Amino acid sequence: MKKKTVLFLVCMFNLTVYSTTSCKKSAETVAQNNNRKGSNFYVDSENGNDSYSGKTTSKAWKTLNKVNNYLFTPGDSILLKSGGIWNGQLIAKGSGSSGYPIVVSSYGGNTKPLLDGKGLVEQVVKLEDVDYWELHHLEITNNATSIGKRLGVLIKDNGKERKHFHLKNLYIHDIMGDYSFEMQGKNTGGIGIIGNAATKFDDILIEDCEIANVTRVGIYSNLTDGKAAVKGNRPITNFVIRRNKIHHCAGDGVIVRYAYQPLIEYNEVWENHNASEDLVKYGVALWCRSTDEATFQYNEVYNTRGGKDGQAFDADEDAYRTIIQNNYSHDNEGGFVLITSTSEDAIVRNNISVNDGIKGLHIFDFPVWANHIRGTGIFHNNTIVLGKSHETVVVVDEALNTAKFYNNIFYHAGEGELYIKSGGMTAIFNSNSYFGYDPFVINDVKSIVANPMLLDPLNYKIGKNFTNGFKINALSPVKGKGINILQMEGNYWLPNLGLKDFFGNSFNSQNISLGANQIN
Repeated sequence: MKKKTVLFLVCMFNLTVYSTTSCKKSAETVAQNNNRKGSNFYVDSENGNDSYSGKTTSKAWKTLNKVNNYLFTPGDSILLKSGGIWNGQLIAKGSGSSGYPIVVSSYGGNTKPLLDGKGLVEQVVKLEDVDYWELHHLEITNNATSIGKRLGVLIKDNGKERKHFHLKNLYIHDIMGDYSFEMQGKNTGGIGIIGNAATKFDDILIEDCEIANVTRVGIYSNLTDGKAAVKGNRPITNFVIRRNKIHHCAGDGVIVRYAYQPLIEYNEVWENHNASEDLVKYGVALWCRSTDEATFQYNEVYNTRGGKDGQAFDADEDAYRTIIQNNYSHDNEGGFVLITSTSEDAIVRNNISVNDGIKGLHIFDFPVWANHIRGTGIFHNNTIVLGKSHETVVVVDEALNTAKFYNNIFYHAGEGELYIKSGGMTAIFNSNSYFGYDPFVINDVKSIVANPMLLDPLNYKIGKNFTNGFKINALSPVKGKGINILQMEGNYWLPNLGLKDFFGNSFNSQNISLGANQIN
């Protein structure tokens, strides 16, 4: 009986130990499974050492060379010490995965770590033939005394499908690229996204960045061969450029090419195309070409320089169904909007344009290149204001009946010229308000030739908070005088006139006012 008792106790002890050990192992396994994928790698330009593991702040790496020779895996983070300075180039190796991107960011303070190409490298950060990379909270520069093929950040593919590139809170500045109007210049500047004929990009986000003092372009997307990237087959998808400050670019602020439904919104864009036009020739603040349904909305664009283009916005060659809505455009020397040749079915609505076009001598421009037909579009519920000093500015230049204007307010504080005919023809005008224009040249059966009673149209400043002067008085003659989609000619392919006016008021389809302000 004693032997059995002892044996029983031994068995129970062993069982308890086994159970406890088993439970412990199970708990450890669960804990391991709950840990995030990947590792942190710390880099300290002053106190680091490339012989260290890089896995802790006290054992940080030192150089970009160490980073460039490591193959990173999903979920890894490369953390550069706040305030540190690295000269040269950062080259991405390895790819992240869905939910586990590879992140380059900072640690140890709020000062952005600086990556300086010193003008000696073509790209400061090179993300080539990789997926799922993010860049956060970095300062990037690449200056030089002579022009070159330089960029801040390059996202590049050589013929595959690439996903997920998020660039957030970067300060990219003083990049000396190339001034040229040709592609050698247009592929230089702040951020470049480029592929070839077989490339597909998806999920590109550029958000809360500042791009300043670059030659030539702030942000661009491009293909080395875009012949197959035609309407209905654009290879760049889910492309968003949001809440960035883009300024003092020698040429263009943003050029979006070969994208389906790209979204460019809430950006502040100023003093672009600011180099000598002898160097840069033509340039626009925000524009697209070879795109389907690009949307530019809630941006403020001002002080774009020059009369060779020099507009705030452009739906350029092969731009299909471009939307330009709810933007604040002012003091852009070339004008407000450019609609070029083979651009089709643009809709430009609910915008405010103030004192644009002092050099370009037009607000809306419809040029023809290479003997193409003129671009097509519907322009409605915009408020266009010009001061007395803009007496020679043409509101609608060279447009044919492929351009249709409805429910707009054209306000001139002096005496303005409404249009210049092309071949004896001009655009279609219906249900617009005209103030400061010769009533005898207006061909609009439902025109309102009277003061639209804008609250204070000549008193404005930088910032959308200073636009209340463009609202209409409750007693305005333009209140409730607009027409709806069914009364508009042309291809109005969007489902409504817009959910909100410029000021955030809802549209009432039964009571539409002229201009960018809806009051009920």
